[in-house]
Amino acid sequence: MVSLKSRARLIFPLAALACLCMAPDADAYCTTRERIQLRNEGVPPLEIDRLCAGTAQQGMAPTVPMPQQMPRPRFASMCMTSAGPCPMAVAMPVGASCACYTPWGVVPGVAQ
Repeated sequence: MVSLKSRARLIFPLAALACLCMAPDADAYCTTRERIQLRNEGVPPLEIDRLCAGTAQQGMAPTVPMPQQMPRPRFASMCMTSAGPCPMAVAMPVGASCACYTPWGVVPGVAQ
């Protein structure tokens, strides 16, 4: 005579498989309660994941996409000119126009 527990082990996987073969628009995931029931029936965790097609949906908070962080502006402290670099008294954004003061006059350049 087959025990009730062994009957349940035979019938439950067949019932789970029948549920998966239902209409394609049916939900393809298991609730937490269904996952616990499968685990209590002795179904291995990898098989539960395969049958339930992913993670449990019950009790999970909806995921909110992380806001994208704005790129920080880069600042330069050197002015590059055709006469050579010179330090700037105030940092400026990279690529801004600047000037170096030389004994021969002002030489325009680009902040780098």
